[in-house]
Amino acid sequence: MTVVPLDPASPASHAVGIDFDQTLVAHDDGWQDGRIYGKPVPGAIESLHALKKVRSVFIMTARPRRFHAAVAGWLREHSGLETLVDEDPERAYWQGDCLLVTNKKLGAAVYIDDRAIRFTGDWTATLTQAHHAIGLPATAAATNRPARTTPADLARHFPDRC
Repeated sequence: MTVVPLDPASPASHAVGIDFDQTLVAHDDGWQDGRIYGKPVPGAIESLHALKKVRSVFIMTARPRRFHAAVAGWLREHSGLETLVDEDPERAYWQGDCLLVTNKKLGAAVYIDDRAIRFTGDWTATLTQAHHAIGLPATAAATNRPARTTPADLARHFPDRC
C-alpha cells in the first residue's frame, strides 16, 4: 500500500474520506426511502475518532443532498463529533476540524468504502474484480468484452439517461 504522509504542500494528504452507508452505519433492512437508521458498524465510531485525531475526516455519501443533514445528525448522535454539511460547490479538499458530510469525492490521502476495489496498477486484475463485483462472468473480464445490454434494458434501469 502506498504511504501518503501529511504534506503541507498537498491538501489531499490532510484528509481521510469515509463512506457512510454500510461502512459507518449498518442498514440491515435496506434503503427504506433513504431514511437514516441503523446502528454503527462495530468499531466504526472508535475508528472515526482515531482517524480524527491525526487527519481531517470527511464523510462521503451518494445520497441526495436532502439527506445530508440527517446523515450529519446521525454522525453527531453516535460519535459526539461536530459535523458540517458541505454547501460549497467548488470544494476540492477538506482540512477542517469537524466532520464534513458531502457527496463529492474530495482529494484525500485514503478512502474507506465498502464497495471499493483497490487499483494496484494491473488493469487485468482490476477488471476481473470489477466484473465479479457487478455479477459478470470472469470470461467477460478476461476477453475485455462487456456484457450485452439492450437499449430497452438501459431505458428501464436508467430512465433519465441521455
